[in-house]
Amino acid sequence: MSKRFLAMIFLVLFTIPLLGCGLQAIMPSKKVPPLEGYSSIVLMPFDIKKSSGEYDDLPTMLTYGIGTKLSVRFEDKTWHYDQSQEVQPVSDKLKELGISATDVYNDPTKASKVAEAFQADLIVVGLLEEPEYTMEESGKVEEDKSDVGPTGAARYYAILQSALLATDVKIIDPKKPEPVWDGRILGFRRYKTQYRTGESKKMQREETMLADVRRDLVNEFVEKLYPSEE
Repeated sequence: MSKRFLAMIFLVLFTIPLLGCGLQAIMPSKKVPPLEGYSSIVLMPFDIKKSSGEYDDLPTMLTYGIGTKLSVRFEDKTWHYDQSQEVQPVSDKLKELGISATDVYNDPTKASKVAEAFQADLIVVGLLEEPEYTMEESGKVEEDKSDVGPTGAARYYAILQSALLATDVKIIDPKKPEPVWDGRILGFRRYKTQYRTGESKKMQREETMLADVRRDLVNEFVEKLYPSEE
């Protein structure tokens, strides 16, 4: 993802009042057609674009989170997904077939091999980007307290941060020539952390932000595939 695109996301979202307004309300995207007719679904592992090796565990954590939520919500369907570094039925089968998630994403016709191996009628595959973070000091006094300390009147400043986790997704019916749906799903968080005059600057740790956007992406993913009834 280009730095310009990330900066644009950061700017737009920080101009919205800090009242939670979900990604669906901010970033429009085409809806996924109803998937109720499919009964056996393979959640492919997420290959990482331009992997640095720092986030090798992330694909399994995501498929496990998504697969677990969906299998609990839809017990009448069969879900195939990697569950841990030791239990990886989908990754193991891909190695046996000699194809990768990227191969299937770039050439959906290869999904038929995966579908046949699992007796599945739907394949969900994504290409993941490593998380991106931004940090900016507000540069202005957020609050000016009347209490006085060793450094004078207490003033409060803020660190503005954001975290973004994105994956491109294709939903494939192996019997159809074109994907049922393709698009981008995001996990996004913004943070505003205040610190007082004389204190060290405070900010969110990357580990915390990654956990947040990973959870948000899982929730967005599940909601995108199977929207809740309102």
